[in-house]
Amino acid sequence: MTHWAFWAGTVGFATPVLDRLDAARTLDVQCFSITPLDVEWAAGEGIGASELGARIRDAGFSIAMDPLVGWYGGTPHPGSRFGRFSPDDVLRTSEDVGATDINMIGQPTHDASLDLLASSFAAVCDRAAEIGARAMLEFTPITAIANLADGWDIVRTADRPNGGMLFDTWHFSRGDADLDLLASIPGDRFFHVQVADARAERLPDIRQDTQHRALPGDGVLDLVGILRVLHRTGGLACAGPEVFSPDLLAMPTADAAALADARVRSVVEEARP
Repeated sequence: MTHWAFWAGTVGFATPVLDRLDAARTLDVQCFSITPLDVEWAAGEGIGASELGARIRDAGFSIAMDPLVGWYGGTPHPGSRFGRFSPDDVLRTSEDVGATDINMIGQPTHDASLDLLASSFAAVCDRAAEIGARAMLEFTPITAIANLADGWDIVRTADRPNGGMLFDTWHFSRGDADLDLLASIPGDRFFHVQVADARAERLPDIRQDTQHRALPGDGVLDLVGILRVLHRTGGLACAGPEVFSPDLLAMPTADAAALADARVRSVVEEARP
């Protein structure tokens, strides 16, 4: 059985979290993602982190905090909206809101060894365990942890029971789409799957390219094939759309959420026998 997640990026990180929460209430989803920016915005509205978390949980959702950056040092991308939030800030906020999943991404470049990356990941896992949360690593060709092999090396070496990966179909396909490796990884190491399609034409700047994804069915990726591999290994425990798209941002929040959610459910169902 697959559970479903509502990821903020599909309707825009700038969309107020309470508007996204209203949209999520119209969907049959079990997990709701927030960002450090959401907690900051809520505080400006007089809503503390604990109250924000209570509102989300009272609506019936678990909470995924996304992202945590800077967990092994280095300098975030200068254009990153999340780089000013330290790992301590994000972990503290995750505890305050009652997050059960914390997503981690890498730096744009690094010369860090596998030992440093794995030990740093393990340290965050251990701190997350203290608040009853899982820690997951999202590989992406936008960062130096660029592909599935990079991410799996870190997670496997860290060897923490609450440590796993977030798998994004766009990142997998724009990086090194190694289906044989994907099939070899135990499915329970994939905590969440984000689904998006990709256009045939790649924009020259990958950071720009990732903001122009396609809804499942509107691009060129073999999403059914990718998701079928994950299904066979047990890696489709929780799925949802993360489709950064100007077209979706131009739509009313609830409409964009419903469209993306329906497209993902359709391709996931097709992937399962």
